[in-house]
Amino acid sequence: MPKCPKVVGLLMFGTALSSGAMPLGTPAVAASTGGAVVTGLDSVHPSARAGRHDDPRDEQRQSVRAHERQRQNLLRDLTLALTPMQRGETDSRALPYNWQKADTIATSYSDQKGLSDTTTRSSSDQKSSSDSNPPVTAWAPSDNAAGAAMLEYLRDLAAQNRFTGSVLVVRRGRVLARFAAGWADEEKRIPNRPDTVYRVMSITKQFTSMLVLKLRDRGLLRLDDPICPYLVPQYLKRCPAAWRPITIRMTVTHTSGIPNIETLPSYLANVTRPTTVRKLIQQFVNLPLDFKPGTSWKYTNSGYVLAGAIIQAVTGQPYGVVLRKLITKPLKLRHTGYSRTYPPRGYAKGYVKPGSPAPLLNGSELFSATGLYTTVDDIVRWDRAFGSYTVAPPATVKQAFTPQAKCPPNGCLNLPSSAYAFGWLVDRLQGHRLRYHPGLFMGYTAMNMYLPDDDIQVVVLSNVQDTDTAGIARHLATLALDL
Repeated sequence: MPKCPKVVGLLMFGTALSSGAMPLGTPAVAASTGGAVVTGLDSVHPSARAGRHDDPRDEQRQSVRAHERQRQNLLRDLTLALTPMQRGETDSRALPYNWQKADTIATSYSDQKGLSDTTTRSSSDQKSSSDSNPPVTAWAPSDNAAGAAMLEYLRDLAAQNRFTGSVLVVRRGRVLARFAAGWADEEKRIPNRPDTVYRVMSITKQFTSMLVLKLRDRGLLRLDDPICPYLVPQYLKRCPAAWRPITIRMTVTHTSGIPNIETLPSYLANVTRPTTVRKLIQQFVNLPLDFKPGTSWKYTNSGYVLAGAIIQAVTGQPYGVVLRKLITKPLKLRHTGYSRTYPPRGYAKGYVKPGSPAPLLNGSELFSATGLYTTVDDIVRWDRAFGSYTVAPPATVKQAFTPQAKCPPNGCLNLPSSAYAFGWLVDRLQGHRLRYHPGLFMGYTAMNMYLPDDDIQVVVLSNVQDTDTAGIARHLATLALDL
């Protein structure tokens, strides 16, 4: 049997109910051999058993308490709340998840050949098999052929070392596939999990664009304002004459003509070092424009750096604080944020390819163009917030998805697309409206696909740069549409 990365997979089929009850998804249950942690409804952590030599009733009480704690942890992991539409209240979409903080993570596994997924076994079958196929993730009814096809497809990719990362596919609030494969940290042998935190690079642009729209809604800026008055004197002593026609709208729709900072040798040589927004802007402020502002489309992180600077200028607060106040806290995206240094401890380390670590990126270099860290669960929650209009009012959501610039003949970013909106590529998949955005840079690649009319979210995050997240996500989205 060929060696393959350790896999944690979860295939879940929540039954859509017409009442207010919650379909519950059982979370990942990591099992192990060789001394690694085993978690599950009926397991007790080894440390809880140490030193028990006294009253058997104490052991019984501790076992009951441990059982209850773990039961509560399981219920917090992946709870799919019914949408208001399903309850007959409104046509909007509710946020789908309650959240859990993983209390126990298995960080080492001795069987490097094992693949794990959720099958149609009953819960009692899974308890008895937890030692034979580590790590195991829990429970799924077998009523969905598309979900089963997704799981088989992802398992095959992982077995061929063609996928490392985490995946979540949701349709109308119902999880079709939740899966993880490979290593979050190869050196420490920490596996990726469905709730692993990743850098997602240019998916950041969806968040920065929405911050701009929300600040517009609050009257702090206008989309067609020139950028120069917002940048002088806080970030520039004086604005280049060529920049004077550039508007805020152009910075977030890649129509400014400003060259992409990500292609500059000065930038690439310093991505591991701390910097400031002023220093970032200085790297491209004196470069000639690629075209007259507003006359063409060319992808550039520089515009999003300027958008982040403007967000800070009008609010008087750091970008990460504004992100938290206006988006991540209201939407309960508890594992999403921006750090000027590094994501929280335990995030997935980046690799150019398996076995080849990428540079350790500093968040201040990535900033508002590519600096976001998050999980697949949070991105699905983010997407569904557009359908429920909890991210912004309907008019703002509609504008976020509205084409702002026509793509080149080969598509924006050489991906199937007709236009670029506010941080979203515009396309159709089998005739269905599709909005999506990729992320790719030094050790990470990501894809967020959202079909708003079908309430389908497909999120594929990887910490191996050469992973085809775009192709994987498109295939999974096609399977989700075939239901």
